[in-house]
Amino acid sequence: MIRAEAFERARERLLPVWRSHGFKLASVERSERDSENAYAEYFRRGVRLRLVWEANEPALWIESAREIDAQIVSRWTDIEWSLAGSPLPLDTEVSTERVERLATALERFLTAP
Repeated sequence: MIRAEAFERARERLLPVWRSHGFKLASVERSERDSENAYAEYFRRGVRLRLVWEANEPALWIESAREIDAQIVSRWTDIEWSLAGSPLPLDTEVSTERVERLATALERFLTAP
């Protein structure tokens, strides 16, 4: 599966989740070629989230960072790792099921106390 399909399918599926939690699109960066990396970054006060496509693996994931006054003040951290409490093996599946797992993880991450 090429980036244009996997990355865009994930962006489309996750859009209602971002919006329902008050996130706005900050930027989308992608190369002209489908074989390269891409990301879509979203923000709301205090936090930034980004959907990442790593073409070399290939893999999709979402990571978070804290922000203050529109400046990122922490490292980017994989939300699935945050939910698990430790690093997980890289999930290189890019199917619809993977996108659904990301949507579930994003919802859990955003509603966690």
